[in-house]
Amino acid sequence: MAYLKSILVGILMILVLCLSVLSKYGVGKNCTNTKKGDTIDCIDIYKQPAFDHPLLKDHKICWNLNFIRKQNISKIESSDTKASSEQIHQLGKEIVCPVGTVPIRRTTKRELIFSNLLRKNKQNDTNGKLLLRMNHHYVSVETPYTYTVYNGAIASFGIHTPSVTPDQYSTSQMWIQNGVGHATNSIEAGWAVYPELFGDHNTRIFSQWTADGYISTGCFNTMCTGFVQIHSQILFGAALNPLTPYGKEVFFSVIMDEDTKSWWFCIGNEHKTPIGYWPSEIFIYLPGASLIRFGGIAGAMPNTPSPPMGNGNLPTEDYKMESTGFMRFLQVVEVNGDTRYFGNSAITQKDTSADCYDIIFRKYGYWKRRKHGYNSMIFGGPGGNCP
Repeated sequence: MAYLKSILVGILMILVLCLSVLSKYGVGKNCTNTKKGDTIDCIDIYKQPAFDHPLLKDHKICWNLNFIRKQNISKIESSDTKASSEQIHQLGKEIVCPVGTVPIRRTTKRELIFSNLLRKNKQNDTNGKLLLRMNHHYVSVETPYTYTVYNGAIASFGIHTPSVTPDQYSTSQMWIQNGVGHATNSIEAGWAVYPELFGDHNTRIFSQWTADGYISTGCFNTMCTGFVQIHSQILFGAALNPLTPYGKEVFFSVIMDEDTKSWWFCIGNEHKTPIGYWPSEIFIYLPGASLIRFGGIAGAMPNTPSPPMGNGNLPTEDYKMESTGFMRFLQVVEVNGDTRYFGNSAITQKDTSADCYDIIFRKYGYWKRRKHGYNSMIFGGPGGNCP
């Protein structure tokens, strides 16, 4: 009897210990959701992993969102606006978290190991030679190098699902960046198809950041501490599902709060939905951005063909936006909070041959603005054995 009692006491102690660990993140008293194979835990908003960052011990969540205001810009067609709004609604409809909690996608051990390897593979070794990493190609349109400071970037992204293998990945994204080399402070956000990182072939919302050129800081999504989640349903890693072969579209934006210098990630156009933010404390040289870039990246392991980018079709001079990867309404946010479109000074870049990937950027006059969004880019391609 005494032996049985000691066993029960031991089991009870283990349960208490487990509950104490879970309660640190608010899991024990809340709930777990499953969506498209993901496990989503509802975490007490003040106990989410972001606050494990040593620089965020005394951080207070900012709830003053007045700076995310309705922008005085041309709106996209009503049918596309409706589709974008429905897309946003679909993102979080299966996630139900109690009041005072936020959804956090549970990261697997495999994903953590892989994410850590990706960060290390961006660094240089002691001999100055690049460590073995995925080869990648990119196309982009970016602001020219000047002394102009930007407080954010906004664009409507076409959503596609390029066909990639476990050894490949493909993104459509924006960059907000300042500094060079080891002083690079950067936020990347958009969508990615990345089987090795996410464990499937879904098109997912993603982000990546660093405060020192990926020497010791930064990661994808919330795989490390730093990003503060505030939305109760939509989160990084959420799957996007195009309804047609050419995809739908949704607005993504990263905007800095001038008062706190924190960078907010939002979804939506006329009424932006804030998902969360990167606090100013985790950056060194990002009180404003010197470079804004929009484009795509296609990566693959060495000696492996490059994957498709966009929807896999090359852009052509007849500018058929519905048949290729695209972004439109490309805008930057100025230091006074106003937005403006990319002008003719925007620079297009690519690092491979035009039969693999290409990009065309155009700024339109009055008659084509409604269709193409004042300015837009069509981009992508089939990939393959690209130089």
